[in-house]
Amino acid sequence: MNEVKLPQTSEEDLESVVIFWHKSEGDAVNEGDVLVEVQTEKAVFEIEAEESGILNEILVQRGEVAGVGDILATISSPAENAVNREHNDLINKEQLQAAPDNQGETQFVRVSPRIRKLARDLGVDLASVKGSGRNGQHTEQDIQNAAKEKLSDYRVLAFNGVRKTISRRMSDSLQTSAQLTQTAWADVSLLDQERNRMQESITWNDILVFAVTKSLQIHKHINAHVFEEEIHQYQQVHLGIAVDTQEGLFVPVIKKADEFNLIQLKDQVHRLIQKAKENKLSTDEMSGGTFTITNLGSFGIEFFTPIINRPEAAILGAGKIVTDLVLKEGEVTERKKLPLSLTFDHRAIDGVPAAKFLQTVIAYLQEPSKLLDEVLAK
Repeated sequence: MNEVKLPQTSEEDLESVVIFWHKSEGDAVNEGDVLVEVQTEKAVFEIEAEESGILNEILVQRGEVAGVGDILATISSPAENAVNREHNDLINKEQLQAAPDNQGETQFVRVSPRIRKLARDLGVDLASVKGSGRNGQHTEQDIQNAAKEKLSDYRVLAFNGVRKTISRRMSDSLQTSAQLTQTAWADVSLLDQERNRMQESITWNDILVFAVTKSLQIHKHINAHVFEEEIHQYQQVHLGIAVDTQEGLFVPVIKKADEFNLIQLKDQVHRLIQKAKENKLSTDEMSGGTFTITNLGSFGIEFFTPIINRPEAAILGAGKIVTDLVLKEGEVTERKKLPLSLTFDHRAIDGVPAAKFLQTVIAYLQEPSKLLDEVLAK
């Protein structure tokens, strides 16, 4: 019997979520066939069969998480499969003969060990469930649906897949760093006027990304990684952009962001966001970030507390631009304000240096000529 184990796909990733099985139990497989796709925190990998045979049993289902070295499935030779089938038939026959012919007792139902265990764990009576699979066989979905019907006012949802990875990383970030958040408004009224003059389609987020990149080149102590015994300050900016997808939160990284102008940076941002939403990011495109930006403005959020993407030293959150009225030189004028929330690791960065970085970002946003000269000239 050949065991299909989860390999270690990178030095950092010790867990993967199964996202798709290309084969089903009982299918014939050939050496080199792709059996299953698994997804780490950073990328999707294919696992191939190392020998030919019959896919005997799938032990880790789609959506479940496995650790490096865990057995995902077993493959048996045709001869082994025939022996196993005869053995199982004999056991089932003996169990049926031993079962009391009494309607008051639980009826024995023939299912795979995996389905029987799932039913037992969820408290589902197999005899009360009608199978929807081939020849009336019970499926995992049948058992889960029956379990849901038993629930009253709540559902129990396990942490799995990308959600489990996010949970682990967020908890780790808060437990191993001293996080503090500073907030401030940026007056973007003038920037709004200049932005409307552009022929290029530039979003607020594109401009913020550019302003942050330029600010990090000035405040290199913010563009850093923090470890238990040391701090790594980076000369170049590798900027992470938090992207919400149907699969969960991903943070693609723009490598050497400081080498791009505004238009080039915009193209890089949009390219990586699209790849994130299509779940096509490579491992390299999701690693090596030195600072992260997250934006909740489209959801109507103003200030919030973003959690640092360790081992980075800080993260900047942008909220919804609001409009208010102010008295300026005796006249009531309209003003647009962008709320910014900077979370930093107080072990490596003090309050004043963090505030100076935030002031620099705001200064760029409030003085468009520092950011947009090249674009406006075109």
